[in-house]
Amino acid sequence: MRQYLQFVVNERRLLSFGLTFTFFSSFGQTFLISLFVPFFLTNFNLSNAGFGSLYSLATLTSAISLPWLGKWIDHLPLKRFSLMVAMGLMLAAFTVSISWHVSILFLGLLLLRLSGQGLSGHTAQTAMAKFFHFQRGKALSIASLGYPLGEAVLPLIITALLPLLTWRGTWGSISIVIGLLLIPFVIQILSGETGEMTTPSQTDKESSRNQSGDYSIVLNDLRFYLLLPAVLLPAFWVTGLFLYQVSIAEQLGWSATLIASAFIAHAISRIFSSVMVGPLIDRFSARSLFPYHLIPIGLGFVVALLHPGNWSAFLYMFLLGMTLGVSGNIKTALWTEMYGSETVGTIRSLFSSLMVFSTALSPFMMGWLIDNGTTISSILLWAIISVVFASLLALLAFRGALWDNETD
Repeated sequence: MRQYLQFVVNERRLLSFGLTFTFFSSFGQTFLISLFVPFFLTNFNLSNAGFGSLYSLATLTSAISLPWLGKWIDHLPLKRFSLMVAMGLMLAAFTVSISWHVSILFLGLLLLRLSGQGLSGHTAQTAMAKFFHFQRGKALSIASLGYPLGEAVLPLIITALLPLLTWRGTWGSISIVIGLLLIPFVIQILSGETGEMTTPSQTDKESSRNQSGDYSIVLNDLRFYLLLPAVLLPAFWVTGLFLYQVSIAEQLGWSATLIASAFIAHAISRIFSSVMVGPLIDRFSARSLFPYHLIPIGLGFVVALLHPGNWSAFLYMFLLGMTLGVSGNIKTALWTEMYGSETVGTIRSLFSSLMVFSTALSPFMMGWLIDNGTTISSILLWAIISVVFASLLALLAFRGALWDNETD
């Protein structure tokens, strides 16, 4: 623990950059946008399925853009790239605040999903993977703390602001906060030695340019197809379940207040698992841990399916938080172990794009199922089956012979 704390102190500038960007990515995440869904449905006369389709289309468009935009982190100075992401997030919040038509709302959601969910987290985690080598797991763990911190703090703040400022005023305030806090922070924290360290050398640029955009190394790798279900499932299921959490809670006999309170357990779990997985990655490797990271979320679905009492809502959210806490760290470290650090931004943008594709399908599917009377018990049963199947495929991907053949 002393070494962990010493590492945090010594590398506080770059680590605080990563944590801040994952925190601000919350403004493009489903858990926060879901707080505004009732207002969107009322103001734009949308059904659950209608908004789900709109949200899915925005997310899908973001996914299409992500591989092309995300790879530029391998070419540009981190300061320049992250400033562009921050300004995109500020514009996104402003666009939602002034949306007078459903088409403008769609544009705002698209920018939120791209600059928030897509590029903000991508910027933070890619920076940690690129610029930390021997302590990569710890760096990813610290940076990822921004996700649960956002989940713990921001819903309470947003819920308090909505009655005072209205939903439009709240999004306008978010835009102002990004402009006054995030952008100056990036300019200051990535200056001096930190700015020089995070600026690619000419050799790095040429190396990454030769490989960026060439995804054949991934697409020709059998492990890619075996790992893909386990990569996509957490975001797929959590996006759908969180977006329609109020409707789902009612079916399970949980109140909206109860499920909102359970987010505290979710945040605590996510923080704890995120911090603990870093040293484990550094010690055992991401390859060794990845096949087992879906176990908590699978158990969480079982708890929700049985829902024996109000306490089960807290356990359900706690178990989901465990998988989400370790998932991003393990995956980013795994891509670096498999394909190297020079082009991790390019490789990660491809996987992030596929993940966003999955989250684009989830709201549409979940909204359609709920509107057509499918019970949450049936949905949870399919979720459990998919987790078991994906975990078995991941175990198959890391058979010794297959790994050795692919890496020779």
